[in-house]
Amino acid sequence: TGGNSIKGTIVEPSSGTDSAFETCTADGYDPIGIVYTDGIADGSECWIVMGGIAQILLKDATASTRKYWTRISADTAGRADATIAAPAGSVVGELDQHMREVGHCIETKGADTNVLALFVLHFL
Repeated sequence: TGGNSIKGTIVEPSSGTDSAFETCTADGYDPIGIVYTDGIADGSECWIVMGGIAQILLKDATASTRKYWTRISADTAGRADATIAAPAGSVVGELDQHMREVGHCIETKGADTNVLALFVLHFL
C-alpha cells in the first residue's frame, strides 16, 4: 500500500516502489484494481480486486446509475464517475476516455459522501 488502505479506492501501479500500488490520479490512465478492504497499514500487503465485481468509491456528491459506463473521476483521485450513460462516439480522440474506464455500474446509489457502489470491472 502507499498509505492506509481505503476500501473501494481505484489504484494504479506505484511509481516509486516495486510490487506496489498507489491511489489512481484524477483523470489518470492506469487503473489496475480496486482496494478490497479498509485499514491495511502503509507498506503492507493488501488485496486489490482486478477482475469481476467490486465496490468502488464514487466521487462525493455524485450518484451512480445501473448500466452506466464508469470512468476514473476527472478531478478526484481514486474515485469513480458513474454519471455517464456511455462514452462519446467512436472517434480516435475518444480513445483516451476509454483508457480511463473502470467498468460498468450494476447498482444505483444516491449522491452522498463516501458512497460505495457495485461495478463489473473492465480495465482496458
